[in-house]
Amino acid sequence: MSTAAGLEAELVAEIEELAEDLKVNLAEPPKAASAGVVLRAPWTFAIAMNFSLRCASRVLCEILECEVESLDDVYRQVERLNWPGFFSIDKTFSVNSNATDTPIKTPSLTLKIKDALVDSFRRQTRERPSVDKDAPQVRVMARLHRRTLTVSLDTTGVPLAQRGYRVAGGDAPLNELLAAGLVRMTGWNLLCRELRKNEPQKIYFSRVDSPDKASATKTPKAGKADDETSAEKRRIPAEIPLVPEFFDPMCGTGTFSIEAALQLLNRRPQIERKFFAYMALKTFPESALRQSESIRRLVRSQEISIVDAFDKISRYRRHAMGKSDSASGLAIPIYCSDIDSAAVASARRNAEAAGVGKLIRFERADAKKFEAPAAEGILVMNPPYGVRLGEEEQLKAFYKTLGDNLKKNCRGWQAWILAGSDGLANSVGLRATRRKKVYNGGIECTWLQYVLF
Repeated sequence: MSTAAGLEAELVAEIEELAEDLKVNLAEPPKAASAGVVLRAPWTFAIAMNFSLRCASRVLCEILECEVESLDDVYRQVERLNWPGFFSIDKTFSVNSNATDTPIKTPSLTLKIKDALVDSFRRQTRERPSVDKDAPQVRVMARLHRRTLTVSLDTTGVPLAQRGYRVAGGDAPLNELLAAGLVRMTGWNLLCRELRKNEPQKIYFSRVDSPDKASATKTPKAGKADDETSAEKRRIPAEIPLVPEFFDPMCGTGTFSIEAALQLLNRRPQIERKFFAYMALKTFPESALRQSESIRRLVRSQEISIVDAFDKISRYRRHAMGKSDSASGLAIPIYCSDIDSAAVASARRNAEAAGVGKLIRFERADAKKFEAPAAEGILVMNPPYGVRLGEEEQLKAFYKTLGDNLKKNCRGWQAWILAGSDGLANSVGLRATRRKKVYNGGIECTWLQYVLF
């Protein structure tokens, strides 16, 4: 599976959760790799992953891994494969490759693999398949890192990040895959999984120094003496209660809030999609393909309705948090605001297209002056990065204002900010309790947690 750099651990956890939910026994645990995860699994689970995964871009089927010294080696290794056994002559194909830390350039690698594939077809069938760079039915994915060549077949087609709900655009919208992974890092997904249980218990998010070792517990645990001393000095508890309140005060097109709502309902992003690239591959056995619709029904059966979501939230507030219905009511759990009224309108349209509009409250508000909508919860922000020369300096005062507002109006919350540079992160004026490097497009960013007590 491929993903955005920095989300590998989240994708590993998501795959393990999916296997648990569908009662699939994996032969070995999934392993994080560079911008991806490696996994050995049944063909039917590959179908389920295409329906279900939020943090993956593509589900790939590896067909070759070998050591090469030159482009001639690449040609020989690829040409010897039984390509007519992977897809039929009437299917169009393309080759996407990436070469890193090697003298071989990416365009040369792509061309050599394409030539080898075509020659393999000619040798075995005396015919050649057609190339379609824009909308291929079969996509061959290759990566050459140093001397290691890996060739895979894409089973996905249109990337899983393209959910289909973004009917209204905006300036530099956040990638859906990245948004889903960042929301998971806040602990929101752990809370959503607990809410779906018949008897949910209050769940806590461990404050840890390593971002890849975040965990949840049902009751607070005492840490080591030095950890307690450190937490006391910083007035931050070792474990943070998770509550069903989610707030994005700089919502843009609403991606954070929509992904949070989809996780709350356990609604899988591609569950309604009718075509995947695996349908054009011969590698998928007929027995697995025949089970596709039953797998779809099984995955869909894990969802909860919006009515059930409100009921489960109310139950959690009563039994786990000790709040009565009269105090909390059926409050909408997700809040979404922006200073730009056009952005708020776009976010509302996108949420309605995703089928989660009833779970989100939309308002026009200034992020520099907002007040928290509840006593505690999870707050996320994706402020401007200032990627052009001179813009970062101008934005530092804005980040300082955000930090001041968080300190003043958001006590009891954990806030997360996606900062485009260390300079902007430092301008917030708060000590981050957790930080994780991720990439938003080609921009290296840091996902920063601030626990506000």
